[in-house]
Amino acid sequence: MKNFKILISIIPIVAIISLFGFNLIPPSNVEASVQSEINFNVNRSMSDGPSSIYEADIDNLRTQLPSDISDESFRCLAQAVYFEARSEPFEGQVAVAYVILNRVKDKRYPNNICDVVFQNEHYRNNCQFSFACDGLSDTPYEVAAWNMAQRVAGGTLKNTMGDVTARSTHYHATYVHPRWAKQLQPTIQVGNHIFYREDL
Repeated sequence: MKNFKILISIIPIVAIISLFGFNLIPPSNVEASVQSEINFNVNRSMSDGPSSIYEADIDNLRTQLPSDISDESFRCLAQAVYFEARSEPFEGQVAVAYVILNRVKDKRYPNNICDVVFQNEHYRNNCQFSFACDGLSDTPYEVAAWNMAQRVAGGTLKNTMGDVTARSTHYHATYVHPRWAKQLQPTIQVGNHIFYREDL
């Protein structure tokens, strides 16, 4: 019984010392420890990268493309979607992809995707798609936008999405007024782009 009383009297002292001891640890050290754990988890998830989440899907998509579509053609179409329309809504990106495919079908333009996308690329700021001749890198740098552009390219090449542009071969941003627009038939506006068809 005597030992029990001693134990009862010691417990409050131990509790007070423990609480006091926790207060001796600077808050900054606790925060640093927590922040270190957060950084570890973030870095670990980023090492998987957003790109790795999509790679398998995109690789699978490529295997479903028509046999006459090369990896180069797929990339050229995705590049055009990325650089010309990555800030546009999904439908606007699809519309840009169809403009390129419509040109490939039109005898007035080159008969393959890359030649259409990079037509007149050697004429500075005077080519068909501005990113191709602006003197800047044509390498995509926004991972999420690049993955979306590849999905759009694959979807249009598989023809799983309808041509919302009604066979358009041209478009321009709403804030510019090119002279050629007066000679073409407007078809639709999607986002910040107005699309046009060349009627024969």
